[in-house]
Amino acid sequence: MDWSKAKTILIVAFIVTNMLLGFVLLSSERQTETTIKEGFIEDVTQILKDKNIFLDTEISKEIPSLNTLIVEYEFVDSSKINNTFFQGQGIIESDEQSLTEIVHKDEKILITNKKTLVYENKSNTENYKDLDEEKAKNIALEFLQERRYNISDMELSYILLKDDSYYLEFSKSYKDRYLEKSYTNIEVNKTGVKKLERIWLNVLEERDTLIYIGTAPKSILSLLSMKEVYGKTIKDISLCYYFEPTDHNDYVKDLKEAKKGKTMPAWRVLFNDGYKVIIDNYNN
Repeated sequence: MDWSKAKTILIVAFIVTNMLLGFVLLSSERQTETTIKEGFIEDVTQILKDKNIFLDTEISKEIPSLNTLIVEYEFVDSSKINNTFFQGQGIIESDEQSLTEIVHKDEKILITNKKTLVYENKSNTENYKDLDEEKAKNIALEFLQERRYNISDMELSYILLKDDSYYLEFSKSYKDRYLEKSYTNIEVNKTGVKKLERIWLNVLEERDTLIYIGTAPKSILSLLSMKEVYGKTIKDISLCYYFEPTDHNDYVKDLKEAKKGKTMPAWRVLFNDGYKVIIDNYNN
């Protein structure tokens, strides 16, 4: 008998056995997670209610995990923006503080760090009558398409009517999950698009490893320390991909100059007034 081969087979079998045992123990531990049981969820609901934080949505009972994504910021080129918005007729001014301004008649664009774009239109000429939510959404999407933005990965995540203007938030969607913080916010009234704010993320790569975080019932207890959400009603709690440049992100060396990085899973909590909280409660 070849004892060296037998030893190798035994070692491999031992490793496989340990891996299977670890998987069984991990699965058993997650199946007995007490924070997704009905009694715990009822307690959480009452504790939040005692702080005037109300629920108008279901609390997820899933054991939350997502793959890590490698993402990069959409690069905002001032010359390209001048062409798509103003047919190259805008006046471009830049300074040493990573700010670029483009002005054309009643319209103005401010670009910060080549990542954040803010567009404003000061015109008071009314172009639309009988404005409603659907019409406001169509006006916003047409505005984006005319300026060559890809809307296939956009999802309207919130809309609010206030003072004769509709405020729309379009969020980045990846595999039916929101990718935060990536947004296109648009204000629409009878004149058309009054304001647009955009910072966008593109997905470069999806990693295989799953990252687990705390359950939704456990995670939303952190809202108790946020006085700014007292008196609000939660409209949606969803698991999302979350990227925020920090010193702990391996891909980010200079926060101001951050161009790409990796996401982590997080809970996205949306309130009735559009206020949003991202809770990244990781399991170690």
